[in-house]
Amino acid sequence: MRWWQWFFCGLAALLSAGCSHALSSAVRQQIDTSLSLAQLRAAPDSYKGHIVMLGGDIVSTRNLTEVTLLEVLQKPRDATDRPLATDQTEGRFMALCEGYLDSAVYSKGRQVTLAGRVLGTRTDTVGEITYVYPLLACVEVHLWPPMPDTRALYPYDYWWPWYRPY
Repeated sequence: MRWWQWFFCGLAALLSAGCSHALSSAVRQQIDTSLSLAQLRAAPDSYKGHIVMLGGDIVSTRNLTEVTLLEVLQKPRDATDRPLATDQTEGRFMALCEGYLDSAVYSKGRQVTLAGRVLGTRTDTVGEITYVYPLLACVEVHLWPPMPDTRALYPYDYWWPWYRPY
């Protein structure tokens, strides 16, 4: 092979390594990709048993006797299935995950992507209103690492010729 063939093979390997997804390929094959949260909210009983992938920001984590109940504010996902930092949402959903998920780790504001089997609905309150949540049973959960803080500590770039620290 010539050097440019090696170069493009290496470039292809690097690009494909950067496109990993949050959930395993075995679980991804079971997901009904045609379902959205809006469809689940409209007719949750007609989708019982279907496996869906949803993501968003954790609103609360409640540890019950043998399961953990995650309340999540749905957000659209990017190409790697990470929830986007946006105000766009189709609503909230709840997920029952077997075992104990520490509420200090799965805390409010953390991003999560999960595959879950549709169980139906669960009624709870948001503030003073009654809210009907689509309820999922967790098949696989991916907790995303926190996003780095991107605020600039100093508003001017150091390379400008008139920069003179005092």
